[in-house]
Amino acid sequence: MSSFFKGARVNERKITPLSGVFIFQNIGWHHGINRPYSLDYSAVFLFRVFMKNHCYIEPEISSNVFETLAVNNHEKLIFGYNKKAGLKVILAIHDTTLGPSTGGVRVAMVSEEKAIEEALRLSYAMTFKTAIIDEPFGGSKAVVIGDPTKPKTKKFLHALGDFIESLGGAFLTGVDMGLTLEDAKIIRERTKYIFNAKGCSGVTTGHGVLKGLKESVKYKLGKDSLKNVRVAIQGLGNVGGTLADLLLKEGAIIYVSDTDAKKTKKYSGVKNCHIVSNEKIYDVECDVFAPCATGEIINDETINRLKCSIVAGGANNQLHDEVKHATMLYNKGILHAPDFVINAAGVCHGMCEVKGVDVKEAMKKTDLIPIILRKVFERSDKNKIPPLFVAYQIAYEKIQAKKK
Repeated sequence: MSSFFKGARVNERKITPLSGVFIFQNIGWHHGINRPYSLDYSAVFLFRVFMKNHCYIEPEISSNVFETLAVNNHEKLIFGYNKKAGLKVILAIHDTTLGPSTGGVRVAMVSEEKAIEEALRLSYAMTFKTAIIDEPFGGSKAVVIGDPTKPKTKKFLHALGDFIESLGGAFLTGVDMGLTLEDAKIIRERTKYIFNAKGCSGVTTGHGVLKGLKESVKYKLGKDSLKNVRVAIQGLGNVGGTLADLLLKEGAIIYVSDTDAKKTKKYSGVKNCHIVSNEKIYDVECDVFAPCATGEIINDETINRLKCSIVAGGANNQLHDEVKHATMLYNKGILHAPDFVINAAGVCHGMCEVKGVDVKEAMKKTDLIPIILRKVFERSDKNKIPPLFVAYQIAYEKIQAKKK
């Protein structure tokens, strides 16, 4: 794809900028592209057509933007550019059947093509996350191209706020990776549509992940307590760090890794805690592997290194290829708690601010996570298909019910 920020070319035709925002829209609901998959397991036969249409398919990013949007039924792809502020942002809006779209805004040092891929994938996941937890919102995601480690200028953050405000509430957001709560407060000076300026959703998410992890352990291992349950945690950010602390209080034995040595240092010498290198975390013999950092970390190489009975963590999009790797986990006898179910409490946190209620209400909603997971696991066993497929089906049913 040609650079949208150097002339905004689509099929080699120049698009005239409108206040630095380019909008490509896909009208209507389609049923995806029946692209064949390399695996043909009998366990997924009944859901093969459904999952082809409703599991995320990585689109080939080409000059034909509308074909890219059609792959996973996205409604809009929006490009924002402010040359003076150095802002380059790509926003994907997936589906707004249940209500206005919501999703985080993150900063990442990636190519324009990769930024589009991330925005498309994460907005898709958000649609199902809000549906599964009964929040009346659709899915979206914004990716800002830039160095997440560098301090953000006020001009830059104000430009981002202006971009969000220009959409008139079509994109309800909160800060994600590469942006801080302090950044959110500055962005808030220019838009009323950013909603986590009042607190960190990662803590709420961590509590929800703990409850989902406990339900997974109870279902798979038959244990009502986490005492002496071995959990390998990848990533000690707001979600992973919260989860680690809660697990220690529950009497679990934890193995932790993070790219930031300062975060792992906190657990040095702590009882029932072991620090592991990022590369070795996949090889830890444990009961639960809890990915809480970046996505797509369960792939052809890492999946065969896992020595666990359960995968249950807070990271988004944990599987590199959802159909293939969900099936591989299932066939290996590893129970997978679908990420958009177990980490859904973060959405509830942000939506409390949107709805004007105390964010403490989000903590109450974390009680829904183990209930939903139990339903997912039971239907998975009954139909002999991976839990991820069931979770998508349940969320999809809720979206379709709204359309009728």
